[in-house]
Amino acid sequence: MRQEIQIRDRVIGQERPLFIMAECGVTCNYDMSITRELIDAVKEAGADAIKLIFWFPDEIMSDKTITYSYETLEGPKSENMHRMLNRLRFTFEQWMEIKSYADRKGVILFSTVNSPSGIEWAEKLGLEAYKLSSWDYNYFPLWRRIAALGKPMLIDTGPVDTLDAAKAIELMQEEGNDQSVLVHCCHADTYEELNMATIPYLRETFQTLAGYSSRDRNPVPDIMAVTLGACVLEKRLTMSRTLPGHHHVLSLEPKEFAEHVRVLRQVQTGIGKPDLIPSKADLHERKRWFRHLTARVPIKKGTVLTPDLLEGMRPEQGISPEYLEYFLWKPAQRDLQENEAIGWNDV
Repeated sequence: MRQEIQIRDRVIGQERPLFIMAECGVTCNYDMSITRELIDAVKEAGADAIKLIFWFPDEIMSDKTITYSYETLEGPKSENMHRMLNRLRFTFEQWMEIKSYADRKGVILFSTVNSPSGIEWAEKLGLEAYKLSSWDYNYFPLWRRIAALGKPMLIDTGPVDTLDAAKAIELMQEEGNDQSVLVHCCHADTYEELNMATIPYLRETFQTLAGYSSRDRNPVPDIMAVTLGACVLEKRLTMSRTLPGHHHVLSLEPKEFAEHVRVLRQVQTGIGKPDLIPSKADLHERKRWFRHLTARVPIKKGTVLTPDLLEGMRPEQGISPEYLEYFLWKPAQRDLQENEAIGWNDV
């Protein structure tokens, strides 16, 4: 798999800036005004992309009586899932307006594709990459069609294991698609279940890029993900947690999202390189506090230097005391004053 993937003018990779996308697949409420405001919020925060979802409930649900429960600020709510998803839809003309607006703002538009009509709409809209839900892992006919398009595929992992992920990667390889990002997408209630070590495991096992999809507002797993090498991070965004519908209560509001983006970029910058590299401030302080080799007491010319005659004193302005052994048991070539720096030619 490629170690760098380009989506429009962004390059995703280990040595590249973190690719941050706002998850708004339900929090846009499929309201045009709210969606434009969310795109603006993504742009203002300095994030890269916004992700929505193509909902075609008749293509994904056989049982239309299923209910869906979710949390709100007023407490838990339940509703018929088929009717709910039918409300969370744009017309194709509205999708075209959204795509055009996002393009003008310089925000990349993603959409989760979970049905055949979703592929059709994504291609007509000219979406540059595909986001695939972890809940569709066993729908390989759909994924094979997507892989054959040769576009980047960002694949949530969620409830799957190594064998499932291997099947997805194999499918992509069979279709000649080498642009994958496996996204750790853990729906865990405890830190013990987060298993953030999955991120480097995915990268090393499948030789692919790896990312993280954040479940809620908690910043800790996101910071862990970045430090463990995630090159893509997805975070929920809403215009207000008071809006009706689900996932709003789990999402950051625009000011919070902007601050989170700022922090994550600082975290990535602070990780640096796998090397021991002192900072400019450390190097400045080193000159003040490191030591140099000096005479502990006045020393007459011809005196054989012994350990009790020499000392390491601050600052770092001469020969390092690490070379003390070189000077021992040799006669001094000149008189030395107490605390005077010793040079190479003094023995």
